[in-house]
Formats: sequence, C-alpha cells, structure tokens
Amino acid sequence: MLVERLGEEIRLCIGSRNPSKIAGVRQAFEYYFKVVEVDAMRVESGIPAQPIGLDTIIRGARTRAEKAFRDGCDFSVGVEAGFYSIGGEYYDVEAAYVIYKNGVSSIGFSPAFPIPWWFVEDIEKGRFRELEEIVERVYSVKNIGDSTGFISILTKNAVVRSELSKLATLMALTKILNYELYARRLI
Repeated sequence: MLVERLGEEIRLCIGSRNPSKIAGVRQAFEYYFKVVEVDAMRVESGIPAQPIGLDTIIRGARTRAEKAFRDGCDFSVGVEAGFYSIGGEYYDVEAAYVIYKNGVSSIGFSPAFPIPWWFVEDIEKGRFRELEEIVERVYSVKNIGDSTGFISILTKNAVVRSELSKLATLMALTKILNYELYARRLI
C-alpha cells in the first residue's frame, strides 16, 4: 500500500493563501488523515490571472503543488480554477494536483458549471483580468474568490467554493489511496 495507514498524522503543504482553497483541501484530507499542520504559502503559478483551457488550469495546479512542496510535507497540493470550452460554451472548474512525499502525484477535478459567454469575452478582450473582477462589478461583491465563490451566487448558496476545492482534492486522492489498483496490469 502506498499510503502506510489511514488516520496517520500528516503535514499538508498548499500552494495558495486563498482561505476557501485551504479549507476545501484540508476538509478532503481530514476524511483520511489527522492533519496536524497546514503550511499554506503564496506561490506563483506561472499562468494568466484567469486560466482558460484545461491544459493551462492543470499546469497552474501542478506548478502550485510543486512550488509548495517542502521537506517535511507528507502531501503538497495545488488548486487552480479556470475556464474550459465544450461546444462553444465555457465552464468553470477547479483542478487539484496532489503530490505524495514519495513523488507519486495525481490530479482531480471539481464539478464544473457554466459561465456566461460575455464574461469570457470581456476577459479575452482585456476589459477584465479575471472572473472575480467581473463578479465585483456585476454583483458589488469584493474578493468572492477568497470566500464563497461565484458558484455561491449562481446556486443561491447551495454550493460554496470550498466544496469545489474539497471535491477536486478528493478526486485527486483516489489514485494515491488506491495506488495498487492504478499500478496493476491485467494479463
């Protein structure tokens, strides 16, 4: 088994200072481990303020996890949110990239939700740098990305951003917690 024992004490490193991302990641790990320390740090993702495209979102999450990894980390996590297009419509999704202390890594995604086309158009035309700026202008809510997220407005508070971070992290953990299954080959 890759992870020695569930319920063990762990130190978690997170490549973000965003309170919503931190809360979601921690909640995911607390299903399986006793989180005794969280070392959350600001790291540069190396991607635009508003990532567009799954490759860009994944690269941002991976970069955050790699830059956050320190000696003593049992797990390092990077979470990145962004837009991707399917059939001409845009969706917002969070990607979580998890690195275990032995170097094994995995990625998972949150549920995705549709974004108004003109939000994406205004970002692509440079009118706004990122989703949070548009939400602030339209809804007069500041720093929505650090709290409940745009998803809370759209769902009338049925879903909040930390839940998206939690679910993305849980999906990434599936490969690490079941490593033997993923490493096995059928004859």
